[in-house]
Amino acid sequence: MMDLYQSQRAMRQMRKAALQKGVIAILDVGSTKIACLVLRFDGIDWEGNSDGVGSLAGQSGFRVLGAATTQSRGVSFGEIDAMRETERAIRTVLQSAQKMANTPVYHVIVSMAGGNPRSYGLAGSVDIGGGQVSEEDVARVLSSCDVPDFGEAREVLHAQPVNFALDNRSGLSDPRGQVGQKLSTDMHMITVD
Repeated sequence: MMDLYQSQRAMRQMRKAALQKGVIAILDVGSTKIACLVLRFDGIDWEGNSDGVGSLAGQSGFRVLGAATTQSRGVSFGEIDAMRETERAIRTVLQSAQKMANTPVYHVIVSMAGGNPRSYGLAGSVDIGGGQVSEEDVARVLSSCDVPDFGEAREVLHAQPVNFALDNRSGLSDPRGQVGQKLSTDMHMITVD
C-alpha cells in the first residue's frame, strides 16, 4: 500500500507543478470525437496545500484560452484499437487548441473511457496519540487502507482520499496541523485492465 501512496503522491505533485505553471490542457478521448481545452489557472493558494492533499474546489479561477475538436480515429467502444491513428488525432486536436490559445502546453490531463474500470471504497485509521497530525500521519493512514485483491492483470489508475476524520470530527479535506487521537480516512480507488 505504501507504493500506491507514493505513486499517487507523485501524480499529485505533477498536477501541482502543472497548475503552478498556470497553463494546462484537458483532453477528452472518445469513440466519436477527441476534444481539447487549454486552460489558464490563477489564484491557487499553495501555502495550505503543499503536497496536493485536499480539494482544489474553490481555490482557483480559470479561463479557456483555446478549444478544438476532431473526429476520433482508432478508438472503438472507449478502447484504443489503432494507436497510430489515435496518436495522430490527438496531436491534431492538441496543436489546434494550442494555436488558438497562442501558448504551448506542457501538461495534459486525459479523460478516457475503456479499460473496464472498477471502483472501490476503502477505509483506514491510525492512532496518533494525541499529537498534531503530520504529513507522515497522513501517509500512514492512507497506507492503512485495506486494498482488495484486484488481480495481477489490473492496475491502479487512481486512489484519492475522499475525506479524513479526526476523532469525532469528520469531513476534513486536510487534517494536517490538527490535534487528536485517531486519524481515519475514506479513499476512492479505481483499477483498470
